[in-house]
Amino acid sequence: MPLIIYEVPNWVLGLSLVLAWVVLGLGAQALFPRRWRERATESDRNVALASLGVIATINSLLLAFSAVSVWDSFSAAEQAVSREATAMAQLGRSLAVYGTPESRLARERLRGYGRSVIGKEWAAMQHEQPSQPTLDAFDDVYRSLGDLRPTTGAETALVEHMWTEANDLLTQRRARLEASDGKVPVTLWVVVLVSSLLTLAPVAVLPVTACSRGAIVVLALALGLVFHFVAAMDRPFLGAERVTSDPIENALANMQRWDARSLPVAAR
Repeated sequence: MPLIIYEVPNWVLGLSLVLAWVVLGLGAQALFPRRWRERATESDRNVALASLGVIATINSLLLAFSAVSVWDSFSAAEQAVSREATAMAQLGRSLAVYGTPESRLARERLRGYGRSVIGKEWAAMQHEQPSQPTLDAFDDVYRSLGDLRPTTGAETALVEHMWTEANDLLTQRRARLEASDGKVPVTLWVVVLVSSLLTLAPVAVLPVTACSRGAIVVLALALGLVFHFVAAMDRPFLGAERVTSDPIENALANMQRWDARSLPVAAR
Protein backbone atom coordinates (compact mmCIF):
# COMPACT_ATOMS: atom_id res chain seq x y z
CA MET A 1 0.00 0.00 0.00
CA PRO A 2 1.20 3.61 -0.59
CA LEU A 3 3.07 5.02 2.39
CA ILE A 4 0.81 8.09 2.50
CA ILE A 5 -2.17 6.10 3.80
CA TYR A 6 -0.31 5.41 7.05
CA GLU A 7 -0.21 9.12 7.82
CA VAL A 8 -3.98 9.23 8.40
CA PRO A 9 -5.62 8.00 11.63
CA ASN A 10 -6.44 4.31 11.72
CA TRP A 11 -10.19 4.87 12.06
CA VAL A 12 -10.18 7.21 9.05
CA LEU A 13 -8.43 4.57 6.95
CA GLY A 14 -10.88 1.89 8.04
CA LEU A 15 -13.95 4.05 7.50
CA SER A 16 -12.70 5.15 4.08
CA LEU A 17 -12.13 1.58 2.91
CA VAL A 18 -15.50 0.38 4.18
CA LEU A 19 -17.36 3.31 2.58
CA ALA A 20 -15.45 2.81 -0.68
CA TRP A 21 -16.59 -0.81 -0.92
CA VAL A 22 -20.18 0.11 -0.03
CA VAL A 23 -20.19 2.77 -2.76
CA LEU A 24 -18.70 0.32 -5.25
CA GLY A 25 -21.30 -2.31 -4.43
CA LEU A 26 -24.33 -0.03 -4.57
CA GLY A 27 -22.89 1.77 -7.59
CA ALA A 28 -22.49 -1.50 -9.49
CA GLN A 29 -26.11 -2.36 -8.81
CA ALA A 30 -27.32 1.11 -9.84
CA LEU A 31 -25.27 1.14 -13.05
CA PHE A 32 -26.24 -2.36 -14.13
CA PRO A 33 -28.47 -1.98 -17.23
CA ARG A 34 -32.11 -2.27 -16.20
CA ARG A 35 -33.17 -4.02 -19.38
CA TRP A 36 -30.65 -6.78 -18.75
CA ARG A 37 -31.96 -7.23 -15.24
CA GLU A 38 -35.57 -7.33 -16.50
CA ARG A 39 -34.68 -9.94 -19.12
CA ALA A 40 -32.95 -12.16 -16.57
CA THR A 41 -34.90 -15.33 -15.88
CA GLU A 42 -35.09 -17.27 -12.64
CA SER A 43 -32.48 -19.62 -14.06
CA ASP A 44 -30.17 -16.67 -14.74
CA ARG A 45 -30.54 -15.49 -11.15
CA ASN A 46 -29.75 -18.96 -9.85
CA VAL A 47 -26.62 -19.03 -11.98
CA ALA A 48 -25.64 -15.61 -10.61
CA LEU A 49 -26.10 -16.82 -7.04
CA ALA A 50 -24.12 -19.98 -7.74
CA SER A 51 -21.35 -17.90 -9.30
CA LEU A 52 -21.43 -15.63 -6.27
CA GLY A 53 -20.89 -18.61 -4.00
CA VAL A 54 -17.90 -19.88 -5.98
CA ILE A 55 -16.27 -16.46 -6.40
CA ALA A 56 -16.89 -15.55 -2.76
CA THR A 57 -15.27 -18.79 -1.61
CA ILE A 58 -12.18 -18.22 -3.74
CA ASN A 59 -11.98 -14.59 -2.67
CA SER A 60 -12.35 -15.56 1.00
CA LEU A 61 -9.38 -17.90 0.67
CA LEU A 62 -7.31 -15.15 -0.95
CA LEU A 63 -8.25 -12.65 1.74
CA ALA A 64 -7.53 -15.18 4.47
CA PHE A 65 -4.13 -15.90 2.96
CA SER A 66 -3.36 -12.18 2.79
CA ALA A 67 -4.48 -11.63 6.39
CA VAL A 68 -2.41 -14.54 7.70
CA SER A 69 0.59 -13.37 5.66
CA VAL A 70 0.57 -9.83 7.03
CA TRP A 71 -0.04 -11.07 10.59
CA ASP A 72 2.93 -13.45 10.34
CA SER A 73 5.10 -10.60 9.05
CA PHE A 74 3.92 -8.32 11.85
CA SER A 75 4.63 -10.99 14.48
CA ALA A 76 8.07 -11.65 12.99
CA ALA A 77 8.88 -7.93 13.20
CA GLU A 78 7.77 -7.78 16.85
CA GLN A 79 9.87 -10.82 17.72
CA ALA A 80 12.92 -9.43 15.91
CA VAL A 81 12.76 -6.16 17.85
CA SER A 82 12.25 -7.96 21.15
CA ARG A 83 15.13 -10.35 20.51
CA GLU A 84 17.43 -7.55 19.42
CA ALA A 85 16.66 -5.69 22.63
CA THR A 86 17.36 -8.84 24.65
CA ALA A 87 20.69 -9.38 22.87
CA MET A 88 21.60 -5.74 23.49
CA ALA A 89 20.78 -6.03 27.19
CA GLN A 90 22.80 -9.25 27.53
CA LEU A 91 25.84 -7.78 25.82
CA GLY A 92 25.57 -4.62 27.93
CA ARG A 93 25.57 -6.61 31.17
CA SER A 94 28.52 -8.73 30.07
CA LEU A 95 30.53 -5.62 29.20
CA ALA A 96 29.64 -4.06 32.56
CA VAL A 97 30.82 -7.16 34.40
CA TYR A 98 34.11 -7.23 32.46
CA GLY A 99 34.85 -3.83 33.95
CA THR A 100 37.87 -2.54 32.02
CA PRO A 101 38.24 0.85 30.31
CA GLU A 102 37.97 -0.90 26.93
CA SER A 103 34.76 -2.69 27.91
CA ARG A 104 33.27 0.53 29.27
CA LEU A 105 33.99 2.19 25.92
CA ALA A 106 32.37 -0.73 24.10
CA ARG A 107 29.35 -0.48 26.39
CA GLU A 108 29.02 3.24 25.74
CA ARG A 109 29.19 2.59 22.02
CA LEU A 110 26.53 -0.10 22.41
CA ARG A 111 24.37 2.49 24.14
CA GLY A 112 25.05 4.90 21.27
CA TYR A 113 23.98 2.23 18.80
CA GLY A 114 20.70 1.75 20.65
CA ARG A 115 20.03 5.49 20.67
CA SER A 116 20.78 5.64 16.95
CA VAL A 117 18.33 2.80 16.27
CA ILE A 118 15.59 4.70 18.08
CA GLY A 119 16.39 8.20 16.87
CA LYS A 120 17.57 7.60 13.30
CA GLU A 121 17.09 4.09 11.97
CA TRP A 122 13.45 3.78 13.07
CA ALA A 123 12.45 6.79 10.97
CA ALA A 124 14.58 5.52 8.09
CA MET A 125 12.85 2.12 8.19
CA GLN A 126 9.47 3.81 8.00
CA HIS A 127 10.54 5.43 4.72
CA GLU A 128 12.22 2.26 3.43
CA GLN A 129 15.67 3.84 3.61
CA PRO A 130 18.93 2.67 5.22
CA SER A 131 20.55 4.48 8.14
CA GLN A 132 24.28 4.74 7.58
CA PRO A 133 24.98 6.44 10.96
CA THR A 134 23.34 3.52 12.76
CA LEU A 135 25.34 0.99 10.77
CA ASP A 136 28.51 2.92 11.61
CA ALA A 137 27.56 2.90 15.29
CA PHE A 138 27.06 -0.85 15.15
CA ASP A 139 30.46 -1.32 13.49
CA ASP A 140 32.03 0.73 16.29
CA VAL A 141 30.67 -1.76 18.81
CA TYR A 142 32.45 -4.58 17.01
CA ARG A 143 35.69 -2.60 16.83
CA SER A 144 35.53 -1.95 20.56
CA LEU A 145 35.02 -5.63 21.26
CA GLY A 146 38.10 -6.33 19.18
CA ASP A 147 40.13 -4.11 21.53
CA LEU A 148 39.40 -6.31 24.55
CA ARG A 149 42.50 -8.19 25.71
CA PRO A 150 41.68 -10.86 28.30
CA THR A 151 44.49 -11.84 30.68
CA THR A 152 42.88 -14.66 32.65
CA GLY A 153 40.90 -17.75 31.80
CA ALA A 154 37.72 -16.24 33.23
CA GLU A 155 38.13 -13.09 31.14
CA THR A 156 38.80 -15.16 28.03
CA ALA A 157 35.61 -17.16 28.57
CA LEU A 158 33.64 -13.95 29.14
CA VAL A 159 35.01 -12.32 25.98
CA GLU A 160 34.11 -15.40 23.94
CA HIS A 161 30.60 -15.21 25.39
CA MET A 162 30.38 -11.52 24.49
CA TRP A 163 31.30 -12.28 20.89
CA THR A 164 28.47 -14.81 20.80
CA GLU A 165 26.09 -12.16 22.14
CA ALA A 166 27.35 -9.61 19.60
CA ASN A 167 26.79 -12.05 16.75
CA ASP A 168 23.29 -12.74 18.07
CA LEU A 169 22.68 -8.98 18.12
CA LEU A 170 23.80 -8.81 14.49
CA THR A 171 21.42 -11.65 13.57
CA GLN A 172 18.45 -9.98 15.23
CA ARG A 173 19.33 -6.62 13.68
CA ARG A 174 19.24 -8.21 10.23
CA ALA A 175 15.93 -9.88 11.06
CA ARG A 176 14.44 -6.50 12.04
CA LEU A 177 15.66 -4.82 8.85
CA GLU A 178 14.31 -7.68 6.73
CA ALA A 179 10.97 -7.46 8.53
CA SER A 180 10.80 -3.73 7.78
CA ASP A 181 10.86 -4.56 4.06
CA GLY A 182 8.02 -7.06 4.38
CA LYS A 183 4.79 -6.17 2.58
CA VAL A 184 2.07 -7.78 0.49
CA PRO A 185 3.28 -8.14 -3.12
CA VAL A 186 1.63 -5.86 -5.68
CA THR A 187 0.51 -8.89 -7.69
CA LEU A 188 -1.38 -10.28 -4.71
CA TRP A 189 -3.01 -6.90 -4.06
CA VAL A 190 -4.21 -6.77 -7.69
CA VAL A 191 -5.54 -10.34 -7.61
CA VAL A 192 -7.39 -9.79 -4.32
CA LEU A 193 -8.84 -6.48 -5.53
CA VAL A 194 -10.09 -7.95 -8.82
CA SER A 195 -11.55 -11.03 -7.13
CA SER A 196 -13.33 -8.82 -4.59
CA LEU A 197 -14.84 -6.73 -7.38
CA LEU A 198 -15.97 -9.92 -9.10
CA THR A 199 -17.65 -10.96 -5.85
CA LEU A 200 -19.90 -7.91 -6.06
CA ALA A 201 -20.71 -8.39 -9.76
CA PRO A 202 -23.23 -11.30 -9.48
CA VAL A 203 -25.21 -9.43 -6.81
CA ALA A 204 -25.82 -6.57 -9.25
CA VAL A 205 -27.89 -8.94 -11.41
CA LEU A 206 -30.45 -9.47 -8.65
CA PRO A 207 -33.63 -7.34 -8.57
CA VAL A 208 -33.22 -3.99 -6.83
CA THR A 209 -34.90 -4.59 -3.49
CA ALA A 210 -34.20 -3.71 0.11
CA CYS A 211 -32.98 -7.28 0.61
CA SER A 212 -30.49 -7.20 -2.29
CA ARG A 213 -29.22 -3.79 -1.25
CA GLY A 214 -28.78 -5.03 2.29
CA ALA A 215 -26.85 -8.05 1.00
CA ILE A 216 -24.56 -5.77 -1.01
CA VAL A 217 -23.95 -3.51 2.00
CA VAL A 218 -23.14 -6.46 4.28
CA LEU A 219 -20.82 -7.99 1.68
CA ALA A 220 -19.12 -4.64 1.09
CA LEU A 221 -18.71 -4.11 4.83
CA ALA A 222 -17.00 -7.48 5.18
CA LEU A 223 -14.67 -6.74 2.27
CA GLY A 224 -13.85 -3.29 3.62
CA LEU A 225 -13.03 -4.58 7.10
CA VAL A 226 -10.72 -7.30 5.80
CA PHE A 227 -8.99 -4.86 3.45
CA HIS A 228 -8.55 -2.48 6.39
CA PHE A 229 -6.90 -5.19 8.47
CA VAL A 230 -4.55 -6.20 5.66
CA ALA A 231 -3.67 -2.58 4.85
CA ALA A 232 -3.10 -1.61 8.50
CA MET A 233 -0.78 -4.57 9.09
CA ASP A 234 0.93 -4.52 5.69
CA ARG A 235 3.84 -2.36 6.90
CA PRO A 236 4.90 -3.54 10.41
CA PHE A 237 6.67 -0.29 11.32
CA LEU A 238 4.04 2.13 9.98
CA GLY A 239 0.54 3.15 11.01
CA ALA A 240 -1.31 3.18 14.31
CA GLU A 241 -0.74 -0.56 14.87
CA ARG A 242 2.99 -0.40 14.15
CA VAL A 243 5.79 -2.18 15.95
CA THR A 244 7.41 0.27 18.36
CA SER A 245 10.94 0.65 19.67
CA ASP A 246 9.80 0.19 23.28
CA PRO A 247 11.85 -3.01 23.87
CA ILE A 248 15.07 -1.26 22.82
CA GLU A 249 14.19 1.79 24.92
CA ASN A 250 13.65 -0.53 27.89
CA ALA A 251 17.04 -2.17 27.27
CA LEU A 252 18.74 1.24 27.35
CA ALA A 253 16.83 2.17 30.50
CA ASN A 254 17.99 -1.03 32.19
CA MET A 255 21.59 -0.24 31.23
CA GLN A 256 21.16 3.17 32.84
CA ARG A 257 19.67 1.55 35.95
CA TRP A 258 22.65 -0.82 36.15
CA ASP A 259 25.06 2.11 36.01
CA ALA A 260 23.12 4.00 38.69
CA ARG A 261 23.25 1.02 41.04
CA SER A 262 26.94 0.42 40.34
CA LEU A 263 28.01 3.90 41.44
CA PRO A 264 27.13 3.45 45.16
CA VAL A 265 28.86 0.06 45.14
CA ALA A 266 32.03 1.55 43.64
CA ALA A 267 32.02 4.31 46.26
CA ARG A 268 32.09 1.89 49.19
